[in-house]
Amino acid sequence: MTEPLWDVEALSAYLGKPVSWVYDNHVKKNIPSFRVGQHLRFSPAEIRNWLEHWRLSA
Repeated sequence: MTEPLWDVEALSAYLGKPVSWVYDNHVKKNIPSFRVGQHLRFSPAEIRNWLEHWRLSA
C-alpha cells in the first residue's frame, strides 16, 4: 500500500527542520517535491531515498 503524501508541515516534523527550510530547499530544487494544485507535496519514499543518497555521499 502506498503511503499518503506529506505536506510541508509533515516533512518539517519528519526532518526536524523549520518549515522555512523546507520551502527554501523546494525553491532551490534541493529536495524532491511537486505541486498538487497550489499545494506542495512530498513522496515519503522519495524523501527516504533522497536522505539515503545524501547519507552515502557524506
